[in-house]
Amino acid sequence: MKTNIEVRSVVEEQYQNQQLLLTRHIAGNIEQTLNERVSLLEVIAKKDTGVPDDNFESDLKSVYEIAGLFYVVEYVAENGTIVSGYPEDNVPIGFNLYDNKQSRAFEYVKNNGEVYITDPLRLMEGNYGSFIWVPVYEGNDFRGAFIAIIKESDLKDRYVIVSNSSSYAYLIDERGRILYEGNQKYMRGALYVDLFGSNASGLQEVIADQINGTEGNGKYFLLAENGTTYEERLVSYSPIEWYNQKWSLALTSPSSEVDRLIVSVYLKLFIVAVVSALFIVFVSSFVVIILFNWSKSLEQEVDEKTQELKMSNESLRAANKKLKELDRLKTEFLSVVSHELKTPLTAMRTSSEFLRESDECDISIRRKMLDIIIRNIDRQSRMVDDLLDISRIESRRMKFHKESVDIGKAVSCSLEMLSSNLNNKNMDIQVELPENLPRVCTDKDKLVQVFVNLLNNAVKFSKENGSIRISAQEEDDFVSISVSDDGIGMIQEELEKIFDKFYQIDSTSTRKVGGSGLGLSIVKGIIEGQGGSISANSEQGRGSTFVFTLNKVIYNEVSE
Repeated sequence: MKTNIEVRSVVEEQYQNQQLLLTRHIAGNIEQTLNERVSLLEVIAKKDTGVPDDNFESDLKSVYEIAGLFYVVEYVAENGTIVSGYPEDNVPIGFNLYDNKQSRAFEYVKNNGEVYITDPLRLMEGNYGSFIWVPVYEGNDFRGAFIAIIKESDLKDRYVIVSNSSSYAYLIDERGRILYEGNQKYMRGALYVDLFGSNASGLQEVIADQINGTEGNGKYFLLAENGTTYEERLVSYSPIEWYNQKWSLALTSPSSEVDRLIVSVYLKLFIVAVVSALFIVFVSSFVVIILFNWSKSLEQEVDEKTQELKMSNESLRAANKKLKELDRLKTEFLSVVSHELKTPLTAMRTSSEFLRESDECDISIRRKMLDIIIRNIDRQSRMVDDLLDISRIESRRMKFHKESVDIGKAVSCSLEMLSSNLNNKNMDIQVELPENLPRVCTDKDKLVQVFVNLLNNAVKFSKENGSIRISAQEEDDFVSISVSDDGIGMIQEELEKIFDKFYQIDSTSTRKVGGSGLGLSIVKGIIEGQGGSISANSEQGRGSTFVFTLNKVIYNEVSE
């Protein structure tokens, strides 16, 4: 009996941990889905070109079809009137929020300039839905807002959890009010604790943790229908953060579910007891041996069950980690695309429109406009080249044409390519290469690309009249090369991520320093792809130093 109690305790703990991982996974999917839908609206709400002639009608149609979850999307002009939307049958064109005293949320996004999500509201069709309000700006001028509605029924259909009368899921808001309850035994706006009143011991503590936005496991005791016995229920809960909405998803099941997992163990224990009694009566001399063998069998089965549960938990953790990493890369890529592609396009469009409308402008101005267009075309071409390079590096398809290379000549070529940038900031370049420095075995063009990326990075993060130092020294079979600057430097947390794809120290859309965040990642791929290594050290306010190594030339293998 003592062994059974211990076994049940272990299985119950593993069962709740597995339920928690499942809850976290479902909650994470719901949170990601909802936030991605809002991001679609935020992208078109931040257009610099202003309100189009069709009042975003084509954009809203595209968002509706891509999202696949919206009941309707609408555009409200700055005077509070709905002027466009999709699907058209669900859009009350001409409806004025102020005239109908429904302008509270509109005024909120107008005054605060941020996304606002309403509590589920009753729709005209009779069901409920959450209203998403996204402010629309042209520059710094407020031009209205987007409204999108997600019906509760559509969200439930996408993430429905099959349950029975004893096991079910429920969703509550930050006040403890029920948004969804698997047994469908609730009134709209009711508190979850009110479903059971004083018949649930320990439930209020669980709900308090959920309201506080914590994640974990818990249990409470529910008075059975006969009014004399209590049923123990297990709960696993995880928060969902959707802008200003704070929800909590929970899976609850009776503790009898744990008993089902160990029913085979209980059955074997019963057989052990019966067989032991029979052997005591008839073959007492063999009782000790039989019990010993059964005990070993039980221990092995418990270990196997425990191992299976641990493997399942590890698999779910790995999947959750991978989803978070994919979400991080997606966010960083969207940031790069929205800034590095949109900014050059805006400059080229502005210059092109100026040239088209100014037939008699001065030739020098015309040349300046053309220079702007060419410069931004080059900027986008470099970004495409960087994306192609990082793709080749990740797929291990980047080819290297190794030869004997003079480091001094590679440095001179790189400085010549960046002469314009260096002169603009009046940078002091110090090249300290030993006279007897050996040649290196590498791809010359790729080495120049490494120097260009490191020097360009140093220029971008240095003040005017700053200095850059390039030095090298021989170390065994390698040549160690360093590029140092006296720029703004980095803290340790930034230094650990500096070689990651798309990583930017300042990743905001208003950052002063441009770039795709791929330069250092490409440098790392080129150096390591040729058997070298690269590292960086930095101190905030005192500059950074990048050190990489390359193989020396072995003259019987590489000819000059």
